[in-house]
Amino acid sequence: MIADPDQLMQKAAKKANGSSGFALFGGGNKYEEASELFLDAANGYRLQKQGSAAGFAFEKAAEMQLKTDEKDDAANTYVEAYKSYRREKPMEAARTLQIAVDLFTRRGNFRRAANYKMDLGTLFEQELQNPKAALASYEDAGEWYMSDQAEALANKAYLKVADLAGQAGEYPIAIQKFEDVARASVQNSLLKWSVKDYLLKAGFCYMAQGDEIATRSALEKFNQIDPSFATTREHQLLVDLQTSIESSDADMFASQVFTYDQLSKLDAWKTNILLLIKNNIQEAEDDLT
Repeated sequence: MIADPDQLMQKAAKKANGSSGFALFGGGNKYEEASELFLDAANGYRLQKQGSAAGFAFEKAAEMQLKTDEKDDAANTYVEAYKSYRREKPMEAARTLQIAVDLFTRRGNFRRAANYKMDLGTLFEQELQNPKAALASYEDAGEWYMSDQAEALANKAYLKVADLAGQAGEYPIAIQKFEDVARASVQNSLLKWSVKDYLLKAGFCYMAQGDEIATRSALEKFNQIDPSFATTREHQLLVDLQTSIESSDADMFASQVFTYDQLSKLDAWKTNILLLIKNNIQEAEDDLT
């Protein structure tokens, strides 16, 4: 019969608060024993589908492990706390996962830290609706993947940075990431087909900035990044849209977007930024009248 987790928590707390670090008469370290009890309680709560209680118990176990300098075990236990908290208490999940990440980086385990930074980014982006924190998490993950020679994983993280930066109006950051990933992908036979999409999104970011000279220069640069880009529908769309912008013709802009969308469906990210650009054209038209 499985012990009652509430009783195990009480027993663990009593053990941890004992008078000596080591039990009398040759017993084991009280923090090690308390940790085992907290872990047993956490797993008991999991069986009862009490996620928040399990998360708290895992946290207490990790604290005991840190007192005995078991940093690797503590990091893994904080990850278990994150998993337990995630559904019911996403803020607590984020907090405990960040502690785990800090422990992994201190131990030089940047690959695992990067993996969990990606998870943290997803948590901030989806559950907590905090795109700024999500962007920072993805940025860290990308840098750590790159330092570990995991370029494909780094590029995946950098694309998340680019998307969030573009949505937040941080266009220089988005442009840099889209262009960097395009350069890294153009020589890869498996990734080359995606380059036109990265350059298209970078082009939209240039247009959203409202700098016509920079946008025209970017179109030339894109053809240097990928010489085949000039033959794509994506390149032609950028050229046509820029002509509409320079002509302050919102109707022409909308028509060109509609025509492209009939053959290549635009996703929500592209639709939103194109709507912003169209609104900028309309505002410019109003200023002229």
